[in-house]
Amino acid sequence: MMGRSFPRSCRPVHHARRYCPPVPSRSGPRGRSESNGISASELPATIRSPARWRRMSRSSSTEQLMSGHGLTRGTRAMLVLRRQRCGKGFRFVDAQGATITDAPTVSRLRSLAMPPAYVNVRYAANPTAHLQAVGEDAAGRLQYRYHPNWHRVREIIKARKLHNIARTLPAISRKVRRFLRAESADSRRAAAAVVYLVSKTALRAGSDSYARERGTRGATTLLKSNVEIDGLTVRLHFRGKGARMVTREVRDRTLAATCRNLLVLPGRRLFQYRDADGALHVVRAADVNAFLREVSGVRVSLKDFRTLVASAGVMKALAAAPPARTLRARKALLRDAIAAAAQELANTPTVCRKSYVHEAVIAAFEQGELPPAAGRTLEGTAQALARVVARHR
Repeated sequence: MMGRSFPRSCRPVHHARRYCPPVPSRSGPRGRSESNGISASELPATIRSPARWRRMSRSSSTEQLMSGHGLTRGTRAMLVLRRQRCGKGFRFVDAQGATITDAPTVSRLRSLAMPPAYVNVRYAANPTAHLQAVGEDAAGRLQYRYHPNWHRVREIIKARKLHNIARTLPAISRKVRRFLRAESADSRRAAAAVVYLVSKTALRAGSDSYARERGTRGATTLLKSNVEIDGLTVRLHFRGKGARMVTREVRDRTLAATCRNLLVLPGRRLFQYRDADGALHVVRAADVNAFLREVSGVRVSLKDFRTLVASAGVMKALAAAPPARTLRARKALLRDAIAAAAQELANTPTVCRKSYVHEAVIAAFEQGELPPAAGRTLEGTAQALARVVARHR
């Protein structure tokens, strides 16, 4: 140990990333078994209560899907196990501060491979929880680790959402254009304007808390100062998630006219509306998602548009590319298509592929089953995408 001495009660016996031996409790016996294995029944009653679980449940179908894959819903409040420094290594402790010695539990926590540089690392006590760990990186950002089965569940959910939005996109587009032609500056027209913008730019929905606390913006939180209109061209320039500068330029008559109408309203925010009494309100992401559910008849959201744009863009690029004769050439085509989609989403290629491009598109490409590029519109490509996703479910 490089000549360094440690207290006998906390002397690492493994590599720095490994587990440390138990540290005697200063508060005496805790009435626990010697193994210190943690079961779901040992969670606080407030977390285990049926009412809490009902509030956490987003939809019965999702819960059933998770159950079928051996998962239960987990939240950050349920991450009650912690990682603590112990000399040059780490030890894992439970909610009461007792060192965990149960071998299966220690093995599970190690397998999550949270980097040593992460701080405030916490783990799920329940091995079936879909959310298994969270920690803060050097920039103070939360980094998550999920149960291996959660990836498959996410892909199934993503397929359902893609199918829903692709199937209903023509109806959504018709109703959005109808509301944009309306003369009244009500909430539906403002929500339709956000949907139209996102369909053209794949911007993030935007969060009021992020705008207030971090100064980052998305579609619903854009300021008028972020927008420039030149004839039929709309230019956007703002600081997005992760402090990335986002620039978009769209030549579209409808979007330009809509933005001009919005700029007339008082206030700093771009997307606003007047209620029946003439009071001014800003548009929030929840308002737009409610509008989308109303006009589509299914549960879709602004984020689903980003998934649609990314998956459809990758599929269209791959379908239009010349045939690749070698595995290396196919990988290069896929890499370039995902990189282009990532740039449009203002994401990294890794995040784009993992979170926004459905694996059915990649599988169809690798198996030579991609349909020809379906027209120039998003609606046409979306219909082809829906068929690909349905075939590869």
